[in-house]
Amino acid sequence: MKNSIIDGIYTKKSVERIKKKNRLLGIEYSYNLDTLLQMHLLIVLFIFIITMIIKKDILISTIISIIYFYGAEYLFFDYRLAKRARLLEKESSFYFQILALTLESGANLKGAIELTSKNLDNTLSREFKKVIEDVELGKSLTEALDDLKLRIPSDTVNNIILNLLESNIYGNNMIESLNNQLDYLNDKLLLETKAKINKMPIKISIASVIIFVPLILIIILGPIIIKLIG
Repeated sequence: MKNSIIDGIYTKKSVERIKKKNRLLGIEYSYNLDTLLQMHLLIVLFIFIITMIIKKDILISTIISIIYFYGAEYLFFDYRLAKRARLLEKESSFYFQILALTLESGANLKGAIELTSKNLDNTLSREFKKVIEDVELGKSLTEALDDLKLRIPSDTVNNIILNLLESNIYGNNMIESLNNQLDYLNDKLLLETKAKINKMPIKISIASVIIFVPLILIIILGPIIIKLIG
């Protein structure tokens, strides 16, 4: 990166971390890194100026600007990547089931990926379509799948891609390996669903306390308060 302003503010380690997270947003949502970092600095400056106008306190403006400077990475990247990882894991179950069936029909890995991706339209299938595009532009399938792993924020999905890669390189039983990975993925999704269901009573209880208790108090105390006011 040859931007002196950015180089003077961001450390090399920070730039590499943001670059990695930016890539993990995938082909649909990643941004030009220079533009992204410049916009980040402009927003920090804008927040500082606005808070100075409103509060007229340089200390408060500085604190708010610093909070945004470091907090924006979580809001812009970490939160979105966690959400993207969950989405890809949900989509991967069906995608890789179709891929396994396509492989069983006799197609090679490239052909199976191409056919599966053409017949599905979701985030994961579009990432695999990019794999086929990269192969057609001259990359090997191994290189294209390695690049794909850099765009996937889910370790579970990346493990499946890694197994496909190894099976393709070393001639292992790809279908058996894929089915084993699918069993693990389905078990993981099932456990996550059960965990969400188990948390529901707690959430309902909290909601009941926050919403219904004040209403009951108003109903009980309302007439008394009215009489006291009257």
